[in-house]
Amino acid sequence: MLEIESEDFKKYGYVLRGDYSDVVSFLLEKSPMPKENNLYVRDDEAMRDIPTLVELKERIFGLSETENGYCNGYNSKLNCLEYHASVEVDIAATDLVLLLALPKDIKDGVIDSKDVKAFYVKKGTCVVLNPFTLHFSPCKVSDDGFKCAIILPMGTNRDLPFAPKDKKLWKENKWLFAHENSKQASLGAYVGIIGDNIEVNY
Repeated sequence: MLEIESEDFKKYGYVLRGDYSDVVSFLLEKSPMPKENNLYVRDDEAMRDIPTLVELKERIFGLSETENGYCNGYNSKLNCLEYHASVEVDIAATDLVLLLALPKDIKDGVIDSKDVKAFYVKKGTCVVLNPFTLHFSPCKVSDDGFKCAIILPMGTNRDLPFAPKDKKLWKENKWLFAHENSKQASLGAYVGIIGDNIEVNY
């Protein structure tokens, strides 16, 4: 397990220093936990006026429209890797683990899970993932699960209006590689991860 503050992480993105307590408080107090698995909310209007997120819209996205959402749940496996043609901002409201890979790890349309790195992210940390950095759901580090804010350009992860030629293009601005043992693979996602379906143990 690698630390998000380590030199290793600089290939994937960077840590944005600051006080994110307003985002953390919102997620802990007002965002629901699912009974099992994960809950992903692409855009929660109640988050639009959180001062820190208003500032990030200018600082990171140049005042382009953003969607302010979150992923809460109990995931502990890799299952898939996705990338966006844009940065993604993650704010950890609990301790969690991010499983990440690089574009160079894609070989002939396939990623070997041995090339995936696990980074421990502490509560209150803001992470900016570079465009095309491969990632997916955070992983829990306790039985209580995880909560994480996810800020992206508006429209990311919306359903596509038609079936694209690129089978990896799963949602708007979302290219997806699934492990054969994942739910997404059973739903028709492009199977592009070989090796073990990594599980985070704590």
